[in-house]
Amino acid sequence: MKCQDFSSVLRTYADVLDLAGEPAARDQMVMFAAVFDADPTSSVTDLAKRIAALPVAGSAGSPTLGDVARQLSALTGFLSKTAKSTVLSEVGAVEKLLHERASMELAAFARMATAAAACRRPAKGRGAAAGRDVPGAPDDLVIRYKEKLEAALGDEEKFNAIYNDLCANPAVGKPEIIALAKRMTGGGGRTQDAALKKIWNRHRSLMMFKAKSRATGGRSAA
Repeated sequence: MKCQDFSSVLRTYADVLDLAGEPAARDQMVMFAAVFDADPTSSVTDLAKRIAALPVAGSAGSPTLGDVARQLSALTGFLSKTAKSTVLSEVGAVEKLLHERASMELAAFARMATAAAACRRPAKGRGAAAGRDVPGAPDDLVIRYKEKLEAALGDEEKFNAIYNDLCANPAVGKPEIIALAKRMTGGGGRTQDAALKKIWNRHRSLMMFKAKSRATGGRSAA
């Protein structure tokens, strides 16, 4: 099942929850559905695997993924009477992912998962080739994104916007992503996904440090 189809199912279910007088549950479903809107043509299974590979953020707050999992479980029970086994298998993979991260805040998960969904690399085409036809263009891109990303480190909204732009840019391919990760973290990784994770983890580590610093009144063990 395509992500766009699954999103449509989730939004229809959200409408049902609204009619049943459950506005909070409806809002949870709408927020969760937005993750699948970020990569509409991928399969649900493929996106679930990519999200499962991401680090488990230690965010606290509500609603949680456990809350969404309970809503999805009810939907699965309804679909089991009409849906094909392949569809149920895909929904089951998503439900398993939610249960494994049950304590994670839904909003934090949505931001992280949407970024991962948006980072599905487009197939090579004219756009990707065009960036490499200009002498020095790939290195210029690496420098430009390095400056922009490092300036936004620790700022959730700004970093996410630049990170998503990086992922969606057809002129940026595997060589540039790995070079960027090496410049930002000291290690590029062997694959594009590994390099992207290194870039993301640098930002995430800083966010976690800032949160701990606030919790201790700005005091640091260092």
